[in-house]
Amino acid sequence: MNQTIVSTGRDVQEAVNIGLTLLCASYDEVAVEVIQHEQKGVLFSRVKPAVVKLTKVERQPVNKEQKKAMLIETKKSEEAIGSDGKVWVKHGKLYCKTSPYHYPTVTVGEGIQLWKNGERVTGTVVVTEKDNFDIKVKEGETTETNWKITIDESKMHVTLYIEPGMRKTYILNDIAPTAHLNLKAEEKIEVQQTLSYKQLLEELKNLQVVLGFKHSEIVRALNATKPGEFIIAQGIPPREGRDGWIEIISATNETKEPKVREDGTVDFRELKTIPMVQKGQVIAEIHPPKPGLSGMTVMNEPILVKEPKPVIVQLGKGVEMIGNTIVATETGRPIIQQKGLVVKASVIQKFVQHGNVDLTTGNIRFKGDVEVLGSVEDGMRVEADGAVMIAANVNRATISSKQAVIVRHNVIGGTIIAGENRPAIEELVQTLRSLEEQLKLFVLAMQQVLASPTFQLSDSSLYPIMKLLLERKFPAVLTIGKQYLDIQHTNRLVLEQEWQTLAEVLRQTFFALAPNQYHSLEVLQQLLASIKAIIEKYQVENSENCYVELSYALNSTIYCSGDITISGQGCYNSKIHAGRLLKVDGIMRGGEVFARCGAIIKEVGSSAGITTFIAVPHDQSIEMKRVWEGTVIQIGKARYRFSKEQRWVKAVLNEEGKITFV
Repeated sequence: MNQTIVSTGRDVQEAVNIGLTLLCASYDEVAVEVIQHEQKGVLFSRVKPAVVKLTKVERQPVNKEQKKAMLIETKKSEEAIGSDGKVWVKHGKLYCKTSPYHYPTVTVGEGIQLWKNGERVTGTVVVTEKDNFDIKVKEGETTETNWKITIDESKMHVTLYIEPGMRKTYILNDIAPTAHLNLKAEEKIEVQQTLSYKQLLEELKNLQVVLGFKHSEIVRALNATKPGEFIIAQGIPPREGRDGWIEIISATNETKEPKVREDGTVDFRELKTIPMVQKGQVIAEIHPPKPGLSGMTVMNEPILVKEPKPVIVQLGKGVEMIGNTIVATETGRPIIQQKGLVVKASVIQKFVQHGNVDLTTGNIRFKGDVEVLGSVEDGMRVEADGAVMIAANVNRATISSKQAVIVRHNVIGGTIIAGENRPAIEELVQTLRSLEEQLKLFVLAMQQVLASPTFQLSDSSLYPIMKLLLERKFPAVLTIGKQYLDIQHTNRLVLEQEWQTLAEVLRQTFFALAPNQYHSLEVLQQLLASIKAIIEKYQVENSENCYVELSYALNSTIYCSGDITISGQGCYNSKIHAGRLLKVDGIMRGGEVFARCGAIIKEVGSSAGITTFIAVPHDQSIEMKRVWEGTVIQIGKARYRFSKEQRWVKAVLNEEGKITFV
C-alpha cells in the first residue's frame, strides 16, 4: 500500500522537502499534490503556509532531463495560476486551482460532454480541486457524396450534379489557465469524396450513355470542393444544310447616289437611277442546295437534319434559264422578286416619250417602264406596270405606276399613285390588321369556353355562344368587320375576287341571322389564317421597290404603298398617304398626311397658324425640326395640337396611350 503524508512549509518547495524527509524518499519516488499555496498576510493577519500531499509510489526511473522538464512545468503552472483560482486544459484533461477569494468556473460548449464527480453537467459550473472531471469530445461524423446524373430532352447533354461528402472531426485543444474557461471543441471539416470514377462510368453505362464523354470535366467534378453542375458528356450537334439561293449578278435595285453637276455641286433631287440590262446579259445565278450533316446523341442515336430545298424559279417575260443562270433576252429593267424559295424573274421593257405628254400624244399606258423627257400636261394620264420617270413637271395630270414614280421637278394639282395597292386596298389591309388582333383574342376565348367542363354543346353549332361572346366581350370584331364590308362593297368593281370571297366569309360568320356551317372553331381558325395570308401578300410583295420621289407638290394627292420622299421646297395643301416612311426635306404647309412607318419633316405649318394634319400608327413616331402653332398630330388614336412654335420635336406614344415628346 502506498504511503501518504501531508506536510506544510513556508512555500511549496519547503513543504515538499519536509515531506520527502519524513517519507525517506527522493522526489522521483513520490506523487506531489499541492493542496494550498502559501499566502502572505494582509496587515495583522497571519501568513498561510503552503500545504502539499506526498504519496510514495513505485515509479519508473526518471532521468535528469525528464526531472528538470517536470520541475519547469510545475513552476510554469504555479506562476500561471498565481494567487487567483484558475482552470485549464492540458492534454485533454481539466485541471483547476482555487483560492480563498475566487473559484474558477467552466462553461460547457459545443462538441463537449463534461462529467463532474460522475455526473454530467451543462451550462456554467464552479470547479474545485476536490472535483473529479471526465471530458468526452463529440465523435466525428461523415456524410456521403450526393450526386445525380440528368440527360436533357434532346439527349445532347449529360449533366452531373454533385455535392461532395464531408468528414467532421472535433478536437479539444490545450487552454491556458484562466478564471473562466469556455470548454468547447474545435470543429474541423474535410472534403471526403466518396464517388469514384468507376462508379460514375458504370452509372453512365446504365443510362446508355456511350458517346461524347468529357473526361476532363469528370475529373474536375470528382475534385470539386463545393456543390456544382458539370457537363460530363455531349453529343455531336447536327449541321443544318442550306436551301438553294439566288445570287444577283446585275443590279436590280434602284441606286440612291446623288447626281454631281458639272460645277461640282450635288443635285439631291436626282437620287434614283433605274437599272438596265442588255440582251444576253446574265442577271442572276441560281445555286443548288447544300446538304447538312447529321448529328449523334449521347446514346449514339442519329439526329437527322432537314433536307434542303432548291429554289423554284418562275420565269417571266424577257428572261431565259441557261443552266443555273438567268439571262436577259430583251433590253430593259431586270425585276427579281423573291418570297421564300420562289423567285420570279423578268425584264420589263421601257417606253421613252421624247417631249411632253399632251393632247398631241394622248395618254400613255404601258406594261413596262415609262420615261417622259418633258412634262405631263393638264388632264393627261400616264399608267405603267413598271416605274414612271417624269423629267419635268406634272400639271393637273394623273401618274399611276405599280412600282415607282419619280418626278424630277414639281407636281401641281396632280395625282400620283405608286404601288399595286390602290388606296382602297391599303385601307382594307389596315382594317384587316385591326380585325386580326381582335379575332385572335376571340378564337382564344372560344377555345377556353369549349375546354371548360361546365360547357355543354346542345347541338353541332357554336352560333349561340359566338353571338353571346361577340355582343358582350368582343363588339370590336363586329365593328371592324362591318367597316371592312363597307370598304369592299364601295370598291368591289376594282378589287380582285379574293377580297369578295373574304367579305362573304365574314358576313356568314359574324352577321348571319341563323346558324350555318361557318359557325365552327375550324372555320374561325381558317378565317384567321386567310386574313394573315392576305395581309402578308399585299404588305410584302406590293411594298418592295415601290416609292415616290418628287421635288415639290401643291394642291395634289399622292399615294404610295412604299416610301415617299419630297426632296425640294416641300408640299403645300396636299393629301399624302405613305405606306412606309414619309420624308420631307422642305416645308409641309396645310393638307393631310398619313405615314405608316413614321414621318420625318423639316418644317410643319406656318406662322399664320395654317392647320396641318399628320397621322401615324400607334407604334411609330413623328419627327419635326420646326413646328408652328396650329399643327395637329395624331399617333394611334391620340391627338395633340401645338399652341406655340417648337423646335426639334420627336413625338411618340407612351405606355399610357398619350403623346409625349422625347
